[in-house]
Amino acid sequence: MVVAEENALEIQFKSPAMNLVGFEHQAKSSKDLKAVDKAASTLRQPEALFLMSDAHCKLINMSVDLSKIIDIDHQDNDHDRSSSNHKHEHNDNGKHHDENHSEIMVTYKYHCQDSTSLPSITVNLFEFFTGIEEINTMWINQTGQGAVTLRHNNRTINF
Repeated sequence: MVVAEENALEIQFKSPAMNLVGFEHQAKSSKDLKAVDKAASTLRQPEALFLMSDAHCKLINMSVDLSKIIDIDHQDNDHDRSSSNHKHEHNDNGKHHDENHSEIMVTYKYHCQDSTSLPSITVNLFEFFTGIEEINTMWINQTGQGAVTLRHNNRTINF
């Protein structure tokens, strides 16, 4: 979701964890934790993920929510991994039951000189996260609204 209004621009990105880290379970192994750290590091570099022209936007806030795949202590950079409060639900057959995908939610907020002068945003998430095949994008700005499905060969949101 992309919302541009006056001097404000917000980009919100939600993805199944599988697309970004390669799994959807609670990260516990060293390999899983490294994958989460790598994804978090990449997601905290929006200047590489989103190319904006002509609006002169400055990032003022970002939020990377990994709570569905990692305990809050690790997300806050406390690497004490000795305890786990993660509980699994099981159905009558003893199989793991999960009603939702484990999703990662990221929000970027910008202050722009004039968001109305923003003609497009090029989304480079595909280059960093090979698990992403397409991104269904909705956008709203002062002149209208729309939707576009982004893919490796079509990565630009045109307003």
